[in-house]
Amino acid sequence: MSSYRSCAYRAVSLLALLVLTHPAAGIPLPCARLIDAKLPDTRILQAEDVKPDPLWKFPPSLFTQFNRSGIEGVGKPFCRIVAVIEKEIRVELWLPTDWNGKFEGVGNGGFTGAINYPAMAGALDQGYATASTDTGHVSAHGFFEDDWIAGHPQRVLDFAHRAHHLMAQMGKKLTAAYYGKSIDRSYYSGCSSGGWQGLSEAQRYPDDYDGIVAGAPAINFVRLQSRGIIVAQLGLKDPAGDLGPEESRLLVEAAIRKCDARDGIEDGVIEDPRRCDFDPAELTCATGQSQHCLTAAQVTRARTLYGPATSAGGMKLYPGAAPGSAPLVFLPAAGVEPGHTQMELMLQRKPFWTVADFDPDRHIPLLQQELGELLDTTNPDLTRFRAHGGKLILYHGWSDPLLSPYNTINYYEDVVRTVGPERADGFVRLFMAPGMEHCGGGAGPNEFDMVAALSQWVEHGIGPRQIVASHRTGDHIDRTRPLCSWPGVARYSGHGSREEAGSFVCESQPLTATH
Repeated sequence: MSSYRSCAYRAVSLLALLVLTHPAAGIPLPCARLIDAKLPDTRILQAEDVKPDPLWKFPPSLFTQFNRSGIEGVGKPFCRIVAVIEKEIRVELWLPTDWNGKFEGVGNGGFTGAINYPAMAGALDQGYATASTDTGHVSAHGFFEDDWIAGHPQRVLDFAHRAHHLMAQMGKKLTAAYYGKSIDRSYYSGCSSGGWQGLSEAQRYPDDYDGIVAGAPAINFVRLQSRGIIVAQLGLKDPAGDLGPEESRLLVEAAIRKCDARDGIEDGVIEDPRRCDFDPAELTCATGQSQHCLTAAQVTRARTLYGPATSAGGMKLYPGAAPGSAPLVFLPAAGVEPGHTQMELMLQRKPFWTVADFDPDRHIPLLQQELGELLDTTNPDLTRFRAHGGKLILYHGWSDPLLSPYNTINYYEDVVRTVGPERADGFVRLFMAPGMEHCGGGAGPNEFDMVAALSQWVEHGIGPRQIVASHRTGDHIDRTRPLCSWPGVARYSGHGSREEAGSFVCESQPLTATH
C-alpha cells in the first residue's frame, strides 16, 4: 500500500499530460494510446477497441461459465483495457462510446479469482465505464476453490480489500484520462462476496465511491466460517439429526403453508418471516410414521439451525436461516471433510482446534484476534463515508440458503445505533426481498435495479422508500412487488391485481429481527 501512495504524484502528472494532449474534453482518446499509460505498479496488457458484429462474446471466466443472467456478450462498442496491478491483481476496464459520465465497479462471488463479465456488461449497457478484478488470484473450476490461500498472506490481503480499492483508483484515473474529463459520479455494486467487498470500500476507503450497493454481504467472516465447524460438530455428536434435501424441503413447505397468508394473500412467499411462528416440531413423526416427517433428533437439529445462535457462554454466533428457506447447513463439497473452512488456511500457524473439540467461547476470540480485523468487515461506524456524501443500499433475500438474512439486518441496525437513526436514514437503506434466494432466484420477485435507485439518491437527493422487483418464468414477467425500506413490509391494499406492485403499500413493521 505504501508504494502505491508514494507514487501519487507520478499518477497526477500522468493524468495532466494525458489531458493536455487530449483532442478535446469529452472526446475519447484512441483506445490504443492507453497501452502506454504509466500508472504506479501497473502494467497495461491490452488496450483495444471492441466493435461487436453483432455480439462480442465474454472470454472464459467462472462468471461466464456459471452465468445465470442470460447475458452472453456485449453488443455495443467499447474500449477494453486489461491490466495487472502490482504482481497479481488483474483488472479489466471497459469504456463505452456512449458514456454517461459515470463509473461503476462490480464485485465478485465466493472466493473467486475471476473477472465478472456479466456484471460489467450490465453496467456497460447503461452507459457506465466499468471495472472488475480477479482480486489477485485465479479460480478455474468453482466459486469456493481455496488452493490459492495457504502460504499466500498477500493474496488474502488483496482479496479482503486491497484489490477492489486499487481497481477503483486505477479505473477512475484511466476513465478520466480516456474521456478527457472528470468522472461525474462513481458507484459500486456487488452481491455475496461482492457485497462484502462493497462494505469494505465504505468502511476502509470511504472516498472511492459516491454510492455503494451491497447485496447479501458475506461479512462477519470469522463467525460465518465458525458456523460451518459448529454444524459439522453437531453431525459428529448426533448423526441421526442430519437433515438431507427431503427434510429441508419439508421444513420450507411447512413454514410457507403456515405463514404465507399473513400478508393478506397466498402467493407461496412469506412476506415477513420475523412474524412466522413455525416450529419444526410440527413435523414430528407420529407413531409408526417414517415418511414426510422429522424424527425427534431432526427436530432438535432444525430448531438449532433456525433458532437464535448463541454459544454456551452467551456469545452471539452467526445467525441461522429464516422460516421458509432451507436451513444453513453448509454441506461440504464432495471429497472435502465436514468442518473444513477457508479460515484455517488463512492462519499463520496450524489450526488450534478440531471439529470435535471446537469451542466457540474459547476459539472464536482467538480467531478474531488474528483474522477479524482483516476479514470481518462489520465496522458500523460509517461516519467518514457519510461525510464524503456517500450513500449505501443494502439488500438481502429472505430465502437465502447460503448467508443468513439476519446477519445483514444486524449489521444495518448496528449502523443505525452507531450513527443515530436520523443520520442513518440520510445515507443508508436496507431492502429485504421476500422469497428471494442467494443474490437472486427463488419464488419471490428477485430482479430489480438497485443502482438506478442509488443514482437517484446520490444525484437528486431522492432516497428510495421502495424499489419495484419482478419475478419471471422463462421470458415472461409474472409478478411485480415493491421491496420496502426496512423495517417496511409490503401489504396488499385490497384493490387491484395481486400480481402487480401498484396493488401493494409499504407499512412500517418495527419488530426487531436480531437473531
